[in-house]
Amino acid sequence: MLLRPNISIRRFAKADLTRFAEWVRPQLPSTALNLAVITDSHDRTAFSRTYYGPNGYWHVQEQHWLAGELPVSWRIHLGDLVDGSEPTFMTMWRLRNIAADYKADDLPFVIAKGNHDDNDKYAEKNRRFAGSFHPWVFNETIFAPMRQQVGGPTVTRHGVAYFDAASVRVVVINTSDVPVRWIGGRRNYDLKKTLAVTADQIQELIDILQDAGARDVLIMAHAPAMVRSGKPGLRYNGRPLHEVLRAFNEKLAGRVECGSHPDFGGTARFDFTATGGKIIAYLAGHWHTEEDYRVNGIHYSLLNCSALMGRLHGLTTNYNRKWNRLINTPSEYAGYIVSVDPAKRMLREFGYGAASPLRQFRY
Repeated sequence: MLLRPNISIRRFAKADLTRFAEWVRPQLPSTALNLAVITDSHDRTAFSRTYYGPNGYWHVQEQHWLAGELPVSWRIHLGDLVDGSEPTFMTMWRLRNIAADYKADDLPFVIAKGNHDDNDKYAEKNRRFAGSFHPWVFNETIFAPMRQQVGGPTVTRHGVAYFDAASVRVVVINTSDVPVRWIGGRRNYDLKKTLAVTADQIQELIDILQDAGARDVLIMAHAPAMVRSGKPGLRYNGRPLHEVLRAFNEKLAGRVECGSHPDFGGTARFDFTATGGKIIAYLAGHWHTEEDYRVNGIHYSLLNCSALMGRLHGLTTNYNRKWNRLINTPSEYAGYIVSVDPAKRMLREFGYGAASPLRQFRY
């Protein structure tokens, strides 16, 4: 029996999410794997009626409440938990609050690292790029509690998390896998501007896929490996990552070359000839929009940001401008129940708030 804490959420949100749960519940088969998913909450202490603010944390709590109303097996956050635009101690406090909410009951969770989660947006404002987190902050605040969960995911050295549910394996990739060094008091990379996976992480992913057996695999990450145009969505190794997924679908054996860069280069070897499943889809956030497209047969599905993006704010995406998102209304937030139905080989994404009510795809 799962332990559920009492969760206080805003009255309008409770009414809206109750209606959503009543609509979704009959559509979730008992054999389906159901995941409560949000991404890009961009939580911060500074309040704004038109843009990011402390409502990022409220959206996490509201996801928590919704997960208790539906037959959900996992809670997932796909990164950019915090905006990373405030002094270090304030961002760290916000990050720890979010982590505490995920740890508050027995429902297992997975959290991906986003490109804002090391506070580099704040560091960019400073001449010496001061204020970035050391790797221990995210590792101890997020990755360590993920590893310690009873019945939780396996988490690799490079931050890949994965778990199995009957005939489905879920793999959450770390698209902020950036080696960190301090040079003259300044960090070698601006994580906010450096989406990447290392060759070592690609080898970890290959090992996870090779061990999947006959399972189909749902890939999730903060950022997509490829964008609609067929160009890489990551600064380093987006294409090799995508090619590994293609090779898994085609049951190939061989190697993938990641170049000669001292931090991201190398060679990874794969043999998928003994596997029987396929890639269901690659779900990601980061771009603050909804979009579905295929690149070489791999289905990429982008999920909208939970963070408030008001229509008149200069950085608001066109997708969110069309929603005319307003604080203290259901359009303020966005989230999903992602349901994988192996019996019908169907992926369904039920959205609430500033999200499409239903997107569904056969795999």
